[in-house]
Amino acid sequence: MGALPAGFAVRRIGPADAGALVALAATDNLFDEDPGTAPSGVLDPDGARDFLADPSVLFWLAEAGGQTVGFLHCCIQRRRTPGPWAELLLMEMGTHAQWRRRGMGRALVAEMEAWMRSNGVAEVWVPANTYAVGFYRKCGFATDEGEILVKELH
Repeated sequence: MGALPAGFAVRRIGPADAGALVALAATDNLFDEDPGTAPSGVLDPDGARDFLADPSVLFWLAEAGGQTVGFLHCCIQRRRTPGPWAELLLMEMGTHAQWRRRGMGRALVAEMEAWMRSNGVAEVWVPANTYAVGFYRKCGFATDEGEILVKELH
């Protein structure tokens, strides 16, 4: 990993940062594998505040020079079995197309891991897209038994 740019920072955002989440929704296609796809669309500020106020939501932004260059979104999953009280599900992560291969993704994962250590969470799961598997393996993730299956109701 190369040196991170001056002014680069990762921060966890909350309800007061709804504007940053609204702005991200308008350009989130630039953080995807194919930046040519359409952005997710308009996110209403009240919806963004409600999302960020949810205690099960963890959302970090990577910023450099006043612009968002990456993000990571996790959900806290409480466990019903003995042991650690919870685990994380890494829902989505992206780095702006112009900022890839500069350590942003690793810095976001490091912030997530620091939060996990501070909060007694020992495990994180990620349903990775095929193109992202190599990145997650480089960050120490390993294949678990089984498969992740999806069912979409219409």
